[in-house]
Parts: sequence; structure tokens; C-alpha cells
Amino acid sequence: MFWPCTNRLILILLFLVGIVAVGNGANDSLSVDKMEAEIKATLSNQPVKADSLAVLYLEQVSGNDTLEAMGWYYRAESAYYRADFTVAGDYYQKGIDCLSEYNLPEKKAILYNNLGLTRYYKSRYNEALDAFSNSAKFEEEAGNMFGFAECLHNIALIQDKSGDSSKAEKYFRYARNSFLEMDSLSAAAAVSNDYAIFLSDLGQYKRAIEMYHSALDVYTLLKNDEGVAKVKCNLGALYLYEKEYGRSALYLDESLEFFKKNNDQSRLINIYSLLGDLYFEQDRTALSVIFYERAEKIARKMGWDDLRQKNLYSLFLALKEGEEYERAMTILETYTLLTDSLSLINGQQPAGYRDDAVDRVLTEKELMLARAKMREKNLLLIILGLLLVMGLAIWFLYGRNKMIKHQKEKQLLHQKMMRIQMNPHFIFNALASLQNYILSDNKDEASDFLSDIAFLMRKMIGYSNVELIALSEEQEVLEKYLKVQCRRYYQTIDCGVQTSVVSDSCNLMVPPMLSRPLIDDFFANGKNRDCCCPGISILYKQEDKELEVTIENKGVILSDQESEATTGIIEDRISSLRKEHGLKPRRMEKVDLITKGVVTGKRIRYWLPLTGR
Repeated sequence: MFWPCTNRLILILLFLVGIVAVGNGANDSLSVDKMEAEIKATLSNQPVKADSLAVLYLEQVSGNDTLEAMGWYYRAESAYYRADFTVAGDYYQKGIDCLSEYNLPEKKAILYNNLGLTRYYKSRYNEALDAFSNSAKFEEEAGNMFGFAECLHNIALIQDKSGDSSKAEKYFRYARNSFLEMDSLSAAAAVSNDYAIFLSDLGQYKRAIEMYHSALDVYTLLKNDEGVAKVKCNLGALYLYEKEYGRSALYLDESLEFFKKNNDQSRLINIYSLLGDLYFEQDRTALSVIFYERAEKIARKMGWDDLRQKNLYSLFLALKEGEEYERAMTILETYTLLTDSLSLINGQQPAGYRDDAVDRVLTEKELMLARAKMREKNLLLIILGLLLVMGLAIWFLYGRNKMIKHQKEKQLLHQKMMRIQMNPHFIFNALASLQNYILSDNKDEASDFLSDIAFLMRKMIGYSNVELIALSEEQEVLEKYLKVQCRRYYQTIDCGVQTSVVSDSCNLMVPPMLSRPLIDDFFANGKNRDCCCPGISILYKQEDKELEVTIENKGVILSDQESEATTGIIEDRISSLRKEHGLKPRRMEKVDLITKGVVTGKRIRYWLPLTGR
């Protein structure tokens, strides 16, 4: 909604300064002057107090028509500041009646102009048109061509509201040209802005855009931020109708920031309503409802029923589209009552009137259908909820049982690994070897051998509750173990054992002593071809998500007594670890090393999941 242009401050000053007391000089008393000064001081910020003083003022000046006109003017202004436009208009009319017998065209022009404004705000367009026409006549009679041009502008707006587009365009052109002839660029820009709105409503978008940019250029030149914001708001509306939503949102957001900062309620109503239209056009009904409700809240508070009437219908459509039928019905009833009220006041159907009888019937049917669908939907949701609860319960029980089973399997596998690692034969044979050292009176060898056995026993017992250890620690333990085995089988501590790591990380973790049972086979079940210590190398190589472990010997040929059970337990342990880390199963690889057609050793390779600290 775009208000008729009026410079209220100038009009008020002209009226207040220009009134000349005529009649009984007793009314020009000091008390009346003080009362008048106090009314002026409290009019804008304490309108109720100003109205009470104006009532006393009227009692004091009773019998003096021109001063009574001033009193009614004060009462009208206080009602205007309270946004009670109906009462304000009635008081302006009383002031006009007081001056009916006097030749005071300037004062009458001001009163008629303000009367036109109040009737316009209440959508009483016929009365507003009469008031602005009389104001134009008295402005011309008084020789105030600027005021006359303003009246032409206001008449153009009224003719547009009344639906007489040919007369409206004629008055827009007259008003614009008159201001340009007076070099009043700001006033001409205001007319251009409203003229563009008129052209946009007629669907003449190209002409409207040209007129908007003409106004925008002038306001920008004059550094009139309010004028720039008004034009941008209107451009946002035009691009909305053209379905250029991006440009529309840009202009509307820029103007919204200005009017929020300056708390311009009437403009905020318009922008909120336009943003509601913008989101409604994009099927974002929830957001559109929010902005329509903001516009309705301000319009209801300010008493601007014509703006409420249009916005309420838009809110009704948005709620209906969002299937909020009960709220939509409530809004539609409010819209109907408001429309009927405006029709009675103005004597005709208001602009944008819609016959809501069909909407009401359709909405009631949609509401009944929606309720039926809601009952079905609720029943379906209950059934789905029960199924979901049952499914979750089954899934929980299945997962829990599966986890318990996995934990048991893991525990059992761990126990098997511990049994094969804590090999009683190894312990017995190691102690027997220690006894031989003691009986041979080889104290140094016995002490060193005992220290290594104690180290291994402590580590093996400590690993009973450990899942993973550092790779560096694993290397240290294996080297000690191989040292003990070499002493047992070959009476030497040097069996050509080598361990190496190919990795860019020093924080790798591995299962403790996993490869020890495999190495045992090289000593316990192997045949040494040259009766020398076997050359054993252990290589740890980091790959993508795996740690490749290669155990290779030279000179030992495994007999048929190789333990398949031990190998199976190790493979199960590796598979369990790979599964925990999301890796596919991968079998252990065993390859005979052949030189010149003769088996000279064995290579065993397996892959662990890559695990860090």
C-alpha cells in the first residue's frame, strides 16, 4: 500500500501560523495562548493529553469560529496521532464547517487535504475524492501551485483505487509535469513512483520499470534514502509478479532493512506481505505464513483495515495450501467480516474483494477430508510405530545375542591362542636345558639362559589379558624366544635370525606372539639339511590397510608332522581381527622355497589389519 504524498509538518505549521483570530478579543487571553502552546508541545508524543487540552481550548474560544476551527484541528491531529482516522476525519470536517462563512482558502485547503488523507486510510474513497478535489480548488485559489500539484497526485491515487484508469493516468501526468515545471525533483520522483505502481497494475511492466528507475535516479541523486527504499520495495513487487524471484528478494531485503531501522509500520506491512507472496509463489508455505502473520499483526494494531483485508486473504490461501484448514477457516471468517465492514463504510466492494462463499464451501469440504485423512494417517503412524518398536526390539535382541556369541568365540579363541603360546613342552624342555647348563657347571650360560626364560614367562603371562602390543615389543620378545630355541637345539645364540619392518609409522600394533607357534614348527618338526642353525627372517611390511607378515627360513624342511590344528587356530584369530576392522577374509599363504629343484625352506605369509596406537 502506498500513501498519498503529503508534507504534514509543513501543512501543520502553515495552518498554525496562518490562523488569525477574528471576533471577540477576549478570547486572545494569556491562558488560551498558554493552552495552545502546551497542545503543540504534547501533540505528537502525548496525543491523549493534547486532546483533553483541545477540549478545554474549545470551551475557552466558544463563539469565535476561526479559533473553534483551530480547536477542532487540534482534536483531529491528536486522533490522527492515535491512528483513529475515522474520528480524525470527523473533527477535520467540523473545522471545515466552522470556516464555511469565511474566505480563508489556505486554511480550508489544509483541512480538506487532511480530511482526504483520513478517508483514504479508511478506504472511503468517494469521500476522499471529494475532499482532495476541494483542497485542489482552494490551493489554486490561494495561489499555492505546489499544494495544487499535490492534490492532483492524491486525486490520481483515488481514481486508481476507484478503477478509473484513464482519469488516474491523466492526473498522474498532470501532477508529475507540474512538479517538474517547479523544479521540485523530490515531489516529481514521488509521483513517478506511484505512477509506476499504477502502470504495473495495468500490466505495462516495461513502462513501469522505466518510471521506477526514473524515480530511483532522482532519489539517489538527492541522497534520499527513504525514497530509494520505497522504490526498491516497489521494484521487488514488480519482479515478483514477473516471477524473477532472485531480483525480487534482493530489492525487498534492501528496503526491509531501511524500514525496520526507521520503524515505518505502513511500509513494513507492505514488505512483509510481499515477502509472503514471494515465498508462497515458491511453494514455501511455512515461511509465507510467517510473513503474512507479521503483516497482519501490524495492520491490526494500526487499524488499517484495507491492508488487513488483502493480507488476510493471502494468509488464508497460504494456510489452506499448507493444509492448516482449521486456522484457514478462522482467517476466512475474519476476512469476511472485515470485507463486509469495508463495504458498508465505503458504499462499494473494496479493492481486491473476493466472493468467499465458494472458498468457504470448498475449505469446509477440504477440512472434513483432511480430518479423515489425518485419522487414517494417525492410524497408519500408530501401526508403523508399533512395527518399528517391534523391529527395534528384535534387532536389539538379535544384535545382543550376536555380540554375546562373538564375545564367547573371541574369548575361546583367545584361550586357545594362550594354550598354544604357553606350550608346556617348551617350558619343560627349556628347564631341562637349564639343568644341563647347571650340571655342566656353566654358570654364565645358565644365568643368561635363566634370565631369557624368566623374561619370556613374564611376558607370556602378561599377555593373557592383552589384545594388542607394540610391534617393537613384539620384535623384542620374538628375538628372545628365538635365542632360547637356538640354545636348546643348536647350543648357540646366533641362528641367523633377522626381523625388519617396512613402514612409515612407528606406532603399529599387533597381536602378541601370534607367529610363535609357526616358528616352533621350524625347530620342533623340521629337518635341518646341513645340521646348521636355520636362517629365519621375519618381515613386517605396511600396505594400504594391512600389515603383511612374512616368515621365511632357509635350510629347514618341515616334516609331515606340521600341526594343522595350530595353523587353523592362528587363521581363525587373523580372520576375527580382519572382520572387526571391516576387512575381507584372506587365507594364510604357505610356499616351499625350491633351489635347483630341491626344497630348501619355507615361506609363510599372512595379513593383519593395520592398527595404530
